[in-house]
Amino acid sequence: MRQWIVLAVVALGLGLLANGWQSGHETAFAAPLNAGLGSTGLITHVQELDNKLLRVVMIDPAQRVMGVYDISRDTGEIQPRSIRNFNADLQMLQFNSDTLSPADIQNTLERQ
Repeated sequence: MRQWIVLAVVALGLGLLANGWQSGHETAFAAPLNAGLGSTGLITHVQELDNKLLRVVMIDPAQRVMGVYDISRDTGEIQPRSIRNFNADLQMLQFNSDTLSPADIQNTLERQ
């Protein structure tokens, strides 16, 4: 149930964010937004890409999940780019590879 509430808040926040940019309220989201969606404890960061896209990074520290979204400034379309539970990532003692998937990391931890 809590997960659905978080997802609903995320969707609402992203929709409001896209609408704000599309409507020309650029200064409202020019700086990173910390805990930008109320009392959910979410951490957000907004970055402009090539004057056409906004990249939104959202982190839920309680669930240890992060999501990356691109929002078109022209259409307001929201495209999820990456969603990841990073709990296993934080349990690694070291990392030096560009080929490990989240499942690879989890499997490595389970074998230890």
